Amino acid sequence: MRFLIFEMKTVCYNSYLYFGDSLGEALTKLGHQVEYFKVDEDALDDLEQYIGKSYDALIDFNSDLPRALMDDDSYFLDHVDAPFFDVILDHPLYHHDTLKHKLNNFHVVCLDSLHKAYIEKYYPHIKSVTVTPMTGELAFGHDSIDWDNWELRPYDILFSGTYTDPVRIETAINKMPEIISENVYTLIDMMKADSTMTIEAAVDILVENEFYEYINSDKPLHTQTFYLADTYIRCLNRKKLVQALDRTGYEFHLFGALWEELNLKHAELHREIPFNLTFTVFAKSKISVNIMPNFKAGSHDRVFSGQLNGAVSLTDSTTLLQSEYKDNQSILFYSLDDIDAVTEKVNSALSDPSNLKKIAQAGYDIASINHTWDNIAHKILFTIKN
Repeated sequence: MRFLIFEMKTVCYNSYLYFGDSLGEALTKLGHQVEYFKVDEDALDDLEQYIGKSYDALIDFNSDLPRALMDDDSYFLDHVDAPFFDVILDHPLYHHDTLKHKLNNFHVVCLDSLHKAYIEKYYPHIKSVTVTPMTGELAFGHDSIDWDNWELRPYDILFSGTYTDPVRIETAINKMPEIISENVYTLIDMMKADSTMTIEAAVDILVENEFYEYINSDKPLHTQTFYLADTYIRCLNRKKLVQALDRTGYEFHLFGALWEELNLKHAELHREIPFNLTFTVFAKSKISVNIMPNFKAGSHDRVFSGQLNGAVSLTDSTTLLQSEYKDNQSILFYSLDDIDAVTEKVNSALSDPSNLKKIAQAGYDIASINHTWDNIAHKILFTIKN
């Protein structure tokens, strides 16, 4: 089969570039032919070379290509003989302006089964939705995990990610039209009260009030309008989590931007690093911490990237993770309803390094079987063939 993978964005610590290269390598290893269009190497005008060509699939990540138009206002992607797969790495509400376009052969890969249901409900023109989390790999230069010396790993606790002060989000909310900002704060209150609630479920409850009937006219558009409610909850929970980690009695390392804006007493701050280099710091860590971007039925790649490098993943749970892992046996779960309890959970786990290593080994075994780039490639190939 022939694939064309687009790498159109150099954002998020170059994670999109890593995902594109890794998927391409997995497909190549399985015997398929892969071409790349890389925005940092190719000129946008060079996209015209693909008009009239045929592929078994075009693939992009958080793509803007479905918006690209020809001079006659037809879609650029409709002039390439291939199904187009957009791998979206966030809640689909953030991609409404792309998903709404009715391409002839539009497909989506997403990270969460609830996101799949959302897309199928509101974007019926999309021909298939495949669910698979992204993943990582063993750090470069490492042939295997050194389990014999695992207890000597230099980082007790690691968290990799950016900080955004929730006050910044409040400032942005307050600049919205009053009826929108009121709705956003209502949604925030709902999701604060129920940590299992998704943004779309909160919007559905909002709509049940006749006063908000106007939202029903274009639900996905209005859900996108309320995106700052989702963003605020994500930022607030991340702040609470890091503050809880800062209160542990163990060494805590933070990699990412803007953490100097948060008053932390014990954390050691490191500069942000490119995505592919995070695997190196995972390989130095006993516990790798994750917090979901409000995913309830999928996973963030940090969970598997940490496990594939021998770290224990500490994360809030989702239905996907609960189906594959057991708390205190192959993973460490915490509850968003009691983030402060993370402090004691981490202290207890690190006080027994030999048991913690067993959890790391069990997590590694599961991730190595279920969450590799080969797994992702096989899922996408299955969709194409069916």
